[in-house]
Amino acid sequence: MIDSWQILMAEQESAREQMAMDERLAQQARPTFRLFRWHTPALSLGFKQPIPHWVDRARLASYRLELVERPTRGGIAVHGSDLSCSVVVPRHSGFSLRALMELVCESLTNGVRTFGIDVQWRRDLECSSPITYCLTEDSPYALMVGDRKLCGLAIRRYQASWLIQGSMLVRELPEVFRPVMPAGVSEAFQTRAIPLEEAVGHPVVDEELITSMSGAWRTTWERHAV
Repeated sequence: MIDSWQILMAEQESAREQMAMDERLAQQARPTFRLFRWHTPALSLGFKQPIPHWVDRARLASYRLELVERPTRGGIAVHGSDLSCSVVVPRHSGFSLRALMELVCESLTNGVRTFGIDVQWRRDLECSSPITYCLTEDSPYALMVGDRKLCGLAIRRYQASWLIQGSMLVRELPEVFRPVMPAGVSEAFQTRAIPLEEAVGHPVVDEELITSMSGAWRTTWERHAV
């Protein structure tokens, strides 16, 4: 079992630095829950994900958009108006992968529910094909408001740990993405994903969200440790 967690609130580093930090934490295999925002808008690709035709590094750079590959798999995630998290759990902790993912989803759901919305998470959904866009396609262990996705999660097994990464859409996508995304991709984000502020019906202060999510993490894991 896990006796204690380190809970980190990271500064707004570059996309590459954020992903490198998660890689280091996974290698250290210390129980960690980390929340972070993004210094500049960015796209993150899943580990070894094929790059869609419209994702051109030079063109993105001309709009000051960062492009980075995540340590975890899954589809493209769009950053800059989201709150991201990473979870490192030692593989000797006694949790099955299923139990671990359920506890992570329970914790994140509890944090979001403090804002008074009905959010659920999916458990046994199976994907018939690889996901291209994280927040626009069905996936297991995703936080949903109705039939729209609020937060997606991806995972990777390391020698001594599991690394889970997640991205929760807090506000509409940054405007800078509009000229670089195909119209169909932008429309999918508008209709299939849902920002927390839209679900809540008013602006969300990042610091309040961070406090809610970290508090729910402590409470959820303390309850299951008993």
